[in-house]
Amino acid sequence: MYSEAELRALATIEDEPTVSDLADNLERSLSYTSELVTRMESKGLIHTSSKGKTKRIQRSDAHAIELYDRFVHRYTHIPFPELLSGATLKILYNLDSPASATELAEQADVHLSTVHRSLSPLENRGIVYKINGEYALNGEFEDLSVLAQSFSHLRNRERVDDQVTSYTILWESLDEVLVQTDEEIDDKRFHLTGPERFQDYGLPLLARQRRYYLYSESASEISPVELCCHMLVIDDGTRSQSYCLLLLHEVSFDRETLLTTAERYDVKEIVKNLLAYLDSEGEERSGSLPRWTEFRDLADEYGVTV
Repeated sequence: MYSEAELRALATIEDEPTVSDLADNLERSLSYTSELVTRMESKGLIHTSSKGKTKRIQRSDAHAIELYDRFVHRYTHIPFPELLSGATLKILYNLDSPASATELAEQADVHLSTVHRSLSPLENRGIVYKINGEYALNGEFEDLSVLAQSFSHLRNRERVDDQVTSYTILWESLDEVLVQTDEEIDDKRFHLTGPERFQDYGLPLLARQRRYYLYSESASEISPVELCCHMLVIDDGTRSQSYCLLLLHEVSFDRETLLTTAERYDVKEIVKNLLAYLDSEGEERSGSLPRWTEFRDLADEYGVTV
């Protein structure tokens, strides 16, 4: 997520230093420090302002920076820039509860050996411990997971800020963001989702001015399963659930994949209700779902045979 040099510089910056001041503090060349400042600014860690030829550096006022300062200043004997660099923050992101190395590797999308290598220095200092084969954060360091999540949120915001001026984050993970905006995004890492995408499956919903995008560098397209989950995150009301019922009725999908994806987006219970509704032809119906006759009428409007 961040390099040791970036975290070390962040811990060093005070009172709006110049790039030259920072270079002196880090004992690095001016050219190296200038490139470092550029990278840090692109990641939202700092802001810069210029007056003539002098560029001054201001720390971001993001919550992540505040949390980071607490650890750096409270535990001055612990080299946090070194310990939290590389993949460590990605792994700590998912350590808000005890987890095995295998689980952490899958969630952070890193090799199993990377988990052990990253957490070993923290374990040696008593920051992390293992019990029953699972890693966990020591009590006074539990907020390191919150710190990792806050840093991730900062990175996600910077990614969206680069594209639009006004938006709302509806859901986010370590490397993905579901965002609502009134503006169009052309960047290929932002995948159009939500109501507009239903027309790809013969369900032309009335789209409002709002647009919905999933930022993901790993996804090449939005699957019907993901689209259903995105729609429920956007709005879990009766109408949205009815549209998801139409979509699930129209396409082929793997149930296990759907439930796994729904769990990731925190809509698993709703999806389970949708599946029970379809399986029982409306006999198993939660309070937010339409009566079967109403669903059939909606299906008829879109030419879907139920």
